[in-house]
Amino acid sequence: MQSFMYAIGTAAVLLGVSIKTMRRWDAQKKISCVRTPGGHRRFPVQEITRLMITGSKIKQTILEDTKKDQKCAIYGRVSSHKQHERGDLARQVK
Repeated sequence: MQSFMYAIGTAAVLLGVSIKTMRRWDAQKKISCVRTPGGHRRFPVQEITRLMITGSKIKQTILEDTKKDQKCAIYGRVSSHKQHERGDLARQVK
């Protein structure tokens, strides 16, 4: 039984990458594909699913790491001495 295959453009859209990236991944053996008699790449649904799952785990790890290291900075300024005297800077900081 033959499994379902995606054309390169469809596979690229599903994975959220460019067609050029799909070709590069094929050359680097990051994804397997089948060539048609005409030389077109076809990607098995299992490969697309594998990369979608792996990619989502990587994205989730990156998001979690980013949240741990987040810092917040607040910037306040006044343009003139008059604004400073009115308390504009203190109001901004508050």
